[in-house]
Amino acid sequence: MPTPKKKPRTAVPLSREAWVKAATNLIAQEGVQAVAVEPLAQALGVTKGSFYWHFQNRDELIHAALEAWEQDQSRDVVSRYGGISDPRRRLRVLLFAAFEDVENGRFFAALAVSSEDPRVQPYLRRATEQRLAFGVQAFQALGLAEGEAREKALLAYAAYAGYFQLLRSTPEAVQAVTDLSGYVRRLADALVPA
Repeated sequence: MPTPKKKPRTAVPLSREAWVKAATNLIAQEGVQAVAVEPLAQALGVTKGSFYWHFQNRDELIHAALEAWEQDQSRDVVSRYGGISDPRRRLRVLLFAAFEDVENGRFFAALAVSSEDPRVQPYLRRATEQRLAFGVQAFQALGLAEGEAREKALLAYAAYAGYFQLLRSTPEAVQAVTDLSGYVRRLADALVPA
């Protein structure tokens, strides 16, 4: 964990949500394996007792962070983009929003690295299935047959997953693309029929 600014230690327990947010940020930066109680407590400026006030152990915190991410993803996609009536516009907005949400993309890439972890696997699988299903529905709304809609949804999702995996593993490759919005526009042009 990078050396965060240490806050003065306090005996007052933080909220459960503060611990989950700290774990979520750490997972996005360093991966699931980096989540540890003592360094998080130090970074948050509290004692380990604050942690044990809300969680029995580290695994419970990891599950809470994964659950919060999954709930946020399912609520966010349907509520924010499902209401856009024009299917072409919906797909384009969705693509731009997905790539511009770097924090979520980094979190997703960190989970993908730990995809075999039994704590991570069910959350990642459900989120992926849900995102792909939403993509298929969005492409079908354009009038595409189910097979073609699945193929395009998979291409879009693979471009998203690959981009953030590269950002995590070889950021210099991604930084070569200085115009992210132009990159996403070209992707949208290729996937969303005129």
